[in-house]
Amino acid sequence: MAQTKSRGGRSRPNIRRKNLNIDQAKLDRVRLLLGADTETETVDQALSALLLREELIAGVREVAGSGGVENVFDGDREP
Repeated sequence: MAQTKSRGGRSRPNIRRKNLNIDQAKLDRVRLLLGADTETETVDQALSALLLREELIAGVREVAGSGGVENVFDGDREP
């Protein structure tokens, strides 16, 4: 996430105001799922969740195949 330095040297998110056209029904559903108080919080949490998903997938790819465990999920299996 982009960070900026504030006085005192602390980092804070680089927040910018945006005007977006968003499907209200989707936003309402996601707001309920996340338990967010505001639409802004909803969008922020959803973006954070997607970024976390990307990090998790990258981590799994990094360790995939490194452990000496046979991959039983690929190839032919007899019934």
